[in-house]
Amino acid sequence: MTSRSFSIRKATIDDLSSLIKIEAECFTDEAFTKNQLEYCLKSSDFITLVALIDGEIIGFITGSMETLAGETSGHIYTLDIKQRQRKKGFGGKLLDAFESALAEKGVRIIFLEVRVDNIPARKLYSKHDYKPFRTLRDYYGPK
Repeated sequence: MTSRSFSIRKATIDDLSSLIKIEAECFTDEAFTKNQLEYCLKSSDFITLVALIDGEIIGFITGSMETLAGETSGHIYTLDIKQRQRKKGFGGKLLDAFESALAEKGVRIIFLEVRVDNIPARKLYSKHDYKPFRTLRDYYGPK
């Protein structure tokens, strides 16, 4: 059995097509569009990191720095891992790397939105000490 090489790096515009495919695999109606993901990659306010195994992108996280109540905070927009690579700890590693990148910029608070019925994501965030703040009714559209 060969050892597989795992790494995380900053995403580039050359990664756009891979990110689009992974986003479409992970989400349907709520998937980010090509234009939205391209904006995330080009904007200096966003941090987008990719996780790779043997050079293949298997997931990514993107978020921004925003000012809330006079304090700069982080906002996670999406964390996606290919289906076949889930439950192997890669989401947690991406989250750790994202938090570290924000911490280097002085960010101490990070927030996100997650579907109430997305139990795997909620478990991941809970494991990383994220706490529910409130439920936003119809955030993802009427049900």
